[in-house]
Parts: sequence; structure tokens; C-alpha cells
Amino acid sequence: MKLNNEELEKLVVAKGLYDDAGNKRIYDKFFANRLKEEEYIYRKFKINDGMKILDIGCSYGQDLINFAQGSLGLEVEPHKVDFARALGLEAIAGNAEQDLAKINRQFDMIWCTDFLVHMVSPYKFLYDCRRLLIPGGKLIIQIPLMSVFNKHRSNCHFYAFNKKSLEYLLEMAGYRVIKSSGLIRKRSKWFNFIFEPVLQIWGGNIWLAAEKEEKAPLEFNKIHLPDWFKF
Repeated sequence: MKLNNEELEKLVVAKGLYDDAGNKRIYDKFFANRLKEEEYIYRKFKINDGMKILDIGCSYGQDLINFAQGSLGLEVEPHKVDFARALGLEAIAGNAEQDLAKINRQFDMIWCTDFLVHMVSPYKFLYDCRRLLIPGGKLIIQIPLMSVFNKHRSNCHFYAFNKKSLEYLLEMAGYRVIKSSGLIRKRSKWFNFIFEPVLQIWGGNIWLAAEKEEKAPLEFNKIHLPDWFKF
């Protein structure tokens, strides 16, 4: 659905799970200006609100709400799933590293932000996502960028990537990287436009848009895969 800020605030406050004050706090923290902050990335990556998406780690639905009917959110925290459903969104509770198999339809795009570094097996996740994309479907990844200032370090991050290593991981998982960005959500469009080439190397995070290829380039018959890696 496509709503302006006033319409979106009214919906979240009226339909959210909590009282008006509690719903307003969630709106202010997660929904307010979200679309405006990501408008730059939507334009650069040619993302439109008519797409049916799978939102991995959808939280309260602050990104999911901007896309077409038939979109789906996957979220590990049940109270956030319930909140998204209260807004009229389709969302299910599950862990992306073990529950993707429960999803049996394809999407135009998979939206996966602030998520990949939390995974035990990012390659397996990216490989499994291929099944859920239409031919030529897009995968949008955003993660903290490996930093000389150690801003990427966290006690809940398994991995750290720079642009080149993340591009390689996507390529080996069966994707073609088509666009990249160092977007900082809280900064203005002109700031991101001017400094984006530098931000992709030295900034706080990295965004990549990748297109599903026909197959992954790895020769799996030359690799000793664990039993839990199923094609």
C-alpha cells in the first residue's frame, strides 16, 4: 500500500496492538520518514511499490507496508509479527536460517536489510533465497560495512564484510550485482549523491542490489557439503 506520512501515522496509531501512546512510539521510531529516508535507494535500484516482496526480518512492517499486496514478511519475534498483521500486512513468524522452506511462492524482490551479519550461514541463506525469486528477481542487501574504526563490531554479528567480499559472496551464491550504494538513511539526498562513491568504501554501511542468475557458479560436486546443506 502507498500512504503518505499522515495516513500512515493514522493507520499505525489506530490499528497497532497497543494503546495510542504505545502505537505512536512505534510509529515515531520505525515508520516516520522511513520511506523518505530510503527514497534515494528506491530510485537508484529501480524499486517500485508495485513489487511483491519478501521482507526478511520485517520487524513491525515499516518497509513491508510500502509494497504490493501479495508481499510477505518473515520475522523471528512474534510480537512484531502480530503488530504487522494488525496493520493488515501478511507476516509470519520464523527463523530465516531454518524456516525459508515453509514459504512456497516466488517474489519480485527479497528485501534483506540489517540482517545478513547476524546469520550463522550467510551463503546457505543467499543460496536458498534463489528459490523464492522469480527469474531475474532482485535481492536487496544492506549491512554494516567493515570499518577501520571498528564500527561494524558487535556482540551479535558473526561476520564483517567489505564491498568486494560481499559482492563475491553474492556472485558465488548465484547473483549478479547490478547496483551498489553507501546510503546513510538519515542524510539528505544531495549528501548521499556527492559522497556515495567514498561511502561505499569508508562509510558506515553498504547496500547492494543483485539479480538472480540462472545458476550458482560453484561446482558443488567438488565440495564436501555438510548434510544440512540441501539443494
